[in-house]
Amino acid sequence: MSFWRVGLFFLCGMAFAVETPQARAQSLAIPTQACPHCSSDTAGAPTVSAETEPASDGDICEFCGMVNCTMGCKAVTFDSQYRKMVVMPGLPDWLYYGGLVAVILVSFFFAETVGRRSSRVSKKRRINLFQAPWLKGLVRQRWFPMVFQLPTTILFILLIYAGLAGHQVINIVPTLTWTIWWAGLIFVVLFAGKIWCVFCPWDFVATLISRLRFWGTGPSPLNLGLRWPRRLRNVWPALLLFIGLTWLELGCHVTKSPLKTAYVAIGMIVLALVPAILFDKKSFCRYGCFVGRISGMYANFAPVEVRAASPDVCASCTTHDCLVGNEKGNPCPTSLCLATLQDNTYCTMCGECVKSCPKDNVALNLRPFGEGLYSYSKPKRDEAFLAITLLSLTSFHGLTMTPFWENVAAPQGTILGWVGGLTGLGHLGSFTIGMAVVLAAPLLLYYAFCRAVAALAARATTTDRTWTTMDVFVQFSYALLPIALFYHLAHNGMHLFMEGQNVVTYLSDPLGRGWDLLGTASRAFPPLLTTNTIWIAQVLLVIVGHVYGISVTHRTTERLFGKGTTSYLVEIPVLTTMILFSFFSLWIMHLDMNMRGTLF
Repeated sequence: MSFWRVGLFFLCGMAFAVETPQARAQSLAIPTQACPHCSSDTAGAPTVSAETEPASDGDICEFCGMVNCTMGCKAVTFDSQYRKMVVMPGLPDWLYYGGLVAVILVSFFFAETVGRRSSRVSKKRRINLFQAPWLKGLVRQRWFPMVFQLPTTILFILLIYAGLAGHQVINIVPTLTWTIWWAGLIFVVLFAGKIWCVFCPWDFVATLISRLRFWGTGPSPLNLGLRWPRRLRNVWPALLLFIGLTWLELGCHVTKSPLKTAYVAIGMIVLALVPAILFDKKSFCRYGCFVGRISGMYANFAPVEVRAASPDVCASCTTHDCLVGNEKGNPCPTSLCLATLQDNTYCTMCGECVKSCPKDNVALNLRPFGEGLYSYSKPKRDEAFLAITLLSLTSFHGLTMTPFWENVAAPQGTILGWVGGLTGLGHLGSFTIGMAVVLAAPLLLYYAFCRAVAALAARATTTDRTWTTMDVFVQFSYALLPIALFYHLAHNGMHLFMEGQNVVTYLSDPLGRGWDLLGTASRAFPPLLTTNTIWIAQVLLVIVGHVYGISVTHRTTERLFGKGTTSYLVEIPVLTTMILFSFFSLWIMHLDMNMRGTLF
């Protein structure tokens, strides 16, 4: 039976299992008034259609405060601290169900056709950007990258001051930090890889204090030179910090508080500075920085890489100046050697290898998207857990913004309401349990399907090696990165393009002191993209991530089990997992969203 026939049977079964629009409306109805500029039913329950009309010319939406509102505001609700939130509609039914069908169809189409294509990764599909003399000359300057880190550090310090001393409601800090930087960072990683490290303010402060100079080579006077603990030479410290920040961010409402955001920023300085004084090189950058590890994992999909221009030249090198440094450049801060560098996970694009390499053998390559995941040669268990956690936490971020997770006006039908009623805990306790369950569920689901893959591999393939469940867990985890990345883009894009314009208003009065520096303090600007455009882009992003995930899965299967029909059968549990994860992503975006970026 072909994959196409299996797909048709799957679609028929799904037709009986999908939730009806009426059931969804009843389960998630919000008992507040609907926006008069958007659609509503006769009972007053907020609804929205795919053709939601904006307010008429000159009208002001009473919920979001914008003139000629194009967002389809449905209602106003409140968070657990009774702060006003604008309720935005999720994907319309036609787009949601169309996305589900598209995920299934592309799954079976690519599963059937991708096997006919060559899975070899061509090293010729590279363009060395260092062929431009000005770019290589820039990176070789002794003040690179500090000259780029200085402006972001100044802005970083100003944001801390604004969070500590500014008004706690009218303040630029939450919007600029969480809506512009945090949401926009994933888009930067998609196109430019680890370029954020070149602008990192935490690295600037830590390097300046430990070395007592802005640039140059030589020892660091304040660095004790201790070795990072062996048991922590992995991404577990960064993973735990990422989970902890997510708990603070969402459970303690850090994203809505300028003061709490400033405290988090100060904490990041401490986290970067203490290891810079205690341990050799930049151990925190490699093992502890969750921003670096998130962007590092995603950067394997990006079209940018730092590699040896000629592997043969590196193979003949005996001094390894890129690793140990010399009078022209410092040692690699994350202990990488160009001769063995095969991925983007730990490279900070600092340029030290460009300065120190005596044979001028460093390349900054442009490559096709996803190429780094196709050729990932050394999967690691800790990185596998980070990949699954990225998928879980990005979905968790979206889920916590929906009335399905929390609705103060009607808590009985929400996850937090159910957990609180069952355990008797308050908001934070219920949130912690709910977060743990949501994080564990994808992990357990993926592990169960990996057991199925291991069992199929033992029966259906002819390889000499016996593949354990954990072997499969690690090897196929990288195929989930595109799904996590593109859902992350879809979710963050909603914030960036629907709320990012608010920063223009705050620029006139960043501290909430009654200023109007740019004449925009009393103006509310429309979103950068319309709601319909964002909806369509979100569905397309989920589908694109799904396609890349299938492609990485297929290449991983060939690498582990070889070609052939029996080997491809091993893919079925992994493909099923991907379909479920993509379905879940679309379902979250189908729910209404409580937007945090309101101006009042």
